[in-house]
Amino acid sequence: MRIPVRVEFFAGGLRPILTVCIKSESPKIFGAVSAIIDTGSPTTILGAGDKQRMRISEIQMQKLIGIEKEVNLGGAQLKTRELPEAELKICGETIKIPIQVPVKLIKGKPPPTILGVDFLVAGKFKFVFYPDKKESYLELD
Repeated sequence: MRIPVRVEFFAGGLRPILTVCIKSESPKIFGAVSAIIDTGSPTTILGAGDKQRMRISEIQMQKLIGIEKEVNLGGAQLKTRELPEAELKICGETIKIPIQVPVKLIKGKPPPTILGVDFLVAGKFKFVFYPDKKESYLELD
């Protein structure tokens, strides 16, 4: 099965962008986001703009697990905590992975939502990206 991925101009270049629904029971979070598939990122990170748009409150943020860890991403430096076992839904497929949620921006501009290699591994996806043809897709066996 092939899942189409949009190729759009973003932040100075062509990027593969996929719309996914994120759901979590504890804390209670639900929303759709457009995320960049980034094979250079080992983890999936919720963008600060999407966090704000999904109206994740400070009370919900307190339910995130782990210590704040520092992440360098796209020139920005931020601290994140983990949203354990979040469900990402695309085309009827559900992938459960932990997502890093920004707690504090230390330096730079907040990055968008990123789907990292952990997303590709958990979903058992093959990722194809032809920037010159503006074509991209995920393939599921």
